[in-house]
Amino acid sequence: MNKETRFVDQKNGMVLDNESGLIWAREDSWAIAQDWLTFQEALSFVDDLNKKDYLGFHDWRIAEREEIEKLFVPESLIIGRSKQELHLAPAFAPGGGNSSWCLPFDQQAAFYFNYASGIAQGFDQDFSQGYIRPVRLYPD
Repeated sequence: MNKETRFVDQKNGMVLDNESGLIWAREDSWAIAQDWLTFQEALSFVDDLNKKDYLGFHDWRIAEREEIEKLFVPESLIIGRSKQELHLAPAFAPGGGNSSWCLPFDQQAAFYFNYASGIAQGFDQDFSQGYIRPVRLYPD
């Protein structure tokens, strides 16, 4: 499956990953809220999206590390905020953050996946310049 058929812009603010069946928000938290997030703020951000039925749904969540790592497409390139080169499929909106918080987490740290390098690292939950790309399980 190539990247054009794997990641499909649903034209409703969401991107379907035909390989995993996951539905991703086309825009990340930077594009949605124009602000950075600590990990705890990211949890609250997702709760707020659900309370507001973002894009008509209330089952948004933070991605697992294994899920978000599959968004990295080395041969794809979109331009993120601050003109950073991000290896995401063109179905995703340009202008977003270079990384995303993901699960799992513990008392101190959470994983943070970088779309430029394809690397996930444990970051202190208080890291204040984070982003989140919301995901859902079901396409309908």
